Amino acid sequence: MTVLILAMLRARWRPAVALFVLAALAAAGVALAPQYLARTADGLVADQVAAARPDERTMVVSDTVERNGAGAMDDRFERGGSRLLDAPGFTRVFSASFIAQPADTPAVFLDGTRTVAYRDDLCEHLELRAGRCLMGQGDAVVTPETARRLGVQLGDPLSLRASSYNAETSQFVAEGPPGYLTVVGIVRPAASPYWGRSTVEGTVFVDRRTYEGFARRSELQTIDAYPQPGAIRAETLPRLRAWLDETGTEDGAGQATIGLGDLLDRIDAAREAARAPVPFAAIPVALLGGAVLVFAVATGARGNRFEHGIVALRGAHRTTRWWLAVAEPAVPVLTGGLVGSFLGASGVPSALRYGTALTAAAVLAGAAVAVRSVSAPLHDLLRRVDRRGARWRSATFESLAGLLAVVAVVHFHTSGDTVYGVAPLTPALLMLVAALLTARAMPLLATRVARSALHRGRPVTALAALRLARQPSGRRLLIVLVVAVALLGFATTGVTVAATTQDARADAAVGADRVLTLGPVTRRHLLDVTRAADPDGRYAMAVVPAPDLLAVDAPRLSTVAIWRPGYADRSAADVARALHPAPAAAPTIVRGDTLAFDITVTRLDDLSPELIAFLNPVDGTKGLEVHLGRLRTGRRTYAAAAACATGCRLANLRLDLPRTSGPTVAFTLHNPPTRDWRTPPDGAVTAAGDGVTFTVQAAGRLDAGLLRPAGVPDRIPVLSTGPPPVDGLLGTFDSTPMPVTAVGTAHTLPRLGTSGTLVDLEYADRLAADSGVTDGAEVWLAPSTPQSIVDALVAGGLTVTGERTVAGERALRNRSGGALGMRFSLLAAIAAVLLGAAGLVATALGGGRADLTALRHQGVPARVTRRVEPAATLSLVAVALVAGTVAAAVAWVAIGRYLPRVDAGTVPPPGPLLAALGSAAVVLCLSALLRERVNG
Repeated sequence: MTVLILAMLRARWRPAVALFVLAALAAAGVALAPQYLARTADGLVADQVAAARPDERTMVVSDTVERNGAGAMDDRFERGGSRLLDAPGFTRVFSASFIAQPADTPAVFLDGTRTVAYRDDLCEHLELRAGRCLMGQGDAVVTPETARRLGVQLGDPLSLRASSYNAETSQFVAEGPPGYLTVVGIVRPAASPYWGRSTVEGTVFVDRRTYEGFARRSELQTIDAYPQPGAIRAETLPRLRAWLDETGTEDGAGQATIGLGDLLDRIDAAREAARAPVPFAAIPVALLGGAVLVFAVATGARGNRFEHGIVALRGAHRTTRWWLAVAEPAVPVLTGGLVGSFLGASGVPSALRYGTALTAAAVLAGAAVAVRSVSAPLHDLLRRVDRRGARWRSATFESLAGLLAVVAVVHFHTSGDTVYGVAPLTPALLMLVAALLTARAMPLLATRVARSALHRGRPVTALAALRLARQPSGRRLLIVLVVAVALLGFATTGVTVAATTQDARADAAVGADRVLTLGPVTRRHLLDVTRAADPDGRYAMAVVPAPDLLAVDAPRLSTVAIWRPGYADRSAADVARALHPAPAAAPTIVRGDTLAFDITVTRLDDLSPELIAFLNPVDGTKGLEVHLGRLRTGRRTYAAAAACATGCRLANLRLDLPRTSGPTVAFTLHNPPTRDWRTPPDGAVTAAGDGVTFTVQAAGRLDAGLLRPAGVPDRIPVLSTGPPPVDGLLGTFDSTPMPVTAVGTAHTLPRLGTSGTLVDLEYADRLAADSGVTDGAEVWLAPSTPQSIVDALVAGGLTVTGERTVAGERALRNRSGGALGMRFSLLAAIAAVLLGAAGLVATALGGGRADLTALRHQGVPARVTRRVEPAATLSLVAVALVAGTVAAAVAWVAIGRYLPRVDAGTVPPPGPLLAALGSAAVVLCLSALLRERVNG
């Protein structure tokens, strides 16, 4: 039997090789999903680790240690505390520190204290700026900032004593004898996770012997743990998660702070986002690979029916005939599948399991098809007639497929399940139904085409159409090709829309082509420096982000910010004009070392409110809050010290009124710095001879008692993504609300996304009553911004602490889990097209060329018969391309635009889809021509 099977394979080696290649491709295609996820997992983890905060990458445990009975520091924490941070792959660092003060000063406040510290392996993680590192007892190293603070230079002596806090005097007092040090090095901490959460500024570092020479009552001991390179990888995540679970149940000395769990949660979320789109592409490719193999086996068995009929005619037992029919395709399918599984797995166990599972399923399905093919009656085998009951595609199957597709679509939209359950099968079911309908309609259309071609004298077209209409294997191959093309169109659309969505989100997240993050700066100084660096307003815009609020220098919005058409119903230029309709009036300036107001109080209603003035120095320094005293009936001068020798802008006056309704305060401000004021809705201001008279009523409003000099609109224009505040007040930089009016509604706003409010920075700063200092200020830069503008910003006193770009944000989002998962669908679709092309080469449209040879003997010219098979194959490819495109469009409209990481409202650009379909057409046409060459 074995010799006979090998002889059959040798005699029909071309079909055997085709089955081997098909099985290898199908098994490798199935192994593609776990292989892809495994290969991208480390990149996902690395990106998440790089973007993590230092407190998420490092761990720390600390404890305050006292002297024991023997007079030495208790060493139990140092010996046992490290076991709390024994995470696999992490390095632990012990450090100890205590508060010290100058030896010649008996008592100091907090700002006069120093920190003396020892840290393991210190010199290996320092960068020398001057001098050397620690070598002997009495050596000390400090940073340049610490040296300036201590007033020492390289080589200077430094004497310190340990300190303890005196609660009665709120001071630190010296304890113990002094320690004498010499500054031997000016250093900077090297960029390394070694430093963890420790602070180096204000710290004097010494070695262990020098440290132990100080007499101190207590010290803070700390153990930091930081990851070694490669400690946080996809392979190590289970061990780290298990360690976290065990650590959470252990008791230990000291207070441990471990932020690793948040990082691992984000890594798991990113990997889940990468896995979510994979089943939508992996399942159809697996089914398609199996279908191509079964079709190829069925085609081979159909072509060998006469041979099996002769064997049956000669009395061979049915079991023998079954073994011969099964073994011939099973050997190449099994060997090809195993080879493809091993090559596709490349060391990933799950990929190998999937590949071998598909191989086993293909062998069993092929065996069933082969046995059924040779079990037909003898006369049917000899006549090469298909069995009526052996039709693969039946009305029952098509009805069932259509019903399942409808149920899957309804379940997808009603259950909210877009990842699990039947959701991954939904696009494939829709594509299968479209392919079945196309295959059902093709014989009818082909028959009409054949009849019309015969009447018009086009024999090639007529014979090709008749072959398509009468051969069932051609209809089966059409189903495969339609599904393959549909998968490619669906995946290309998904990847294109996902990329467009991610680019739009990156644009909104950053806001401009480049964003410079600044150190602490006042809003006024930020505006002045930015406008001076770019007087034309073409490249730079001052921005202050706040929770659910973005304050921008509105006149520059249209030239600097990224403003997509879908953000709002108006252009960026219209929004800029609406937010800043008129230049702000000249500010109200007061000067001098004392701020004084001549006031006559006429009504208090048993109140005694305090009068407070808010001033913003014109030089951009921190704002001032000046308390002028409590109002009393009659005319008095209310004055207080104010450092405004160079001038300060009067932001507002505020009366400290109770949050109850009813009481009223009335007073006249004589010789005011300005006569144009704004009061709350319950208040009033009128001219009164040499001044202005205010009437203010206590109320539940947050702005009750707030008096603002004019200079900006009464109500600040804002653009929000939601309805305006009910009371017309919007919180900005401080607790003082700002009266606003909506100038429209936006769908999306730069940086804020779909929730927040856009306001003009200059207007908002005028109405703010805080110090004016902001820690998160930014300067947004337009594309092609000259470096000279950035240099001018720095020269103006702005400290750039970071930079963010749209290109970098897009690249980061394109490496996210969701983006990688969507790209896998395109890779799987390409594999599907290659499987379809391989199936096109490996299978035949019918019973070979016997009918064409008979026509040739009957007198049909050879130039006609030679063109029939290529015409039929290319027509099949053309129909598959058209039907597959339609099937992809139907699946996308019904399911695709609701997939994770896809914006349902995004319209896919046609370019990538046309390019993908064109490439598929070229591949399939070349495969069709290759098939004719092989079969010829």
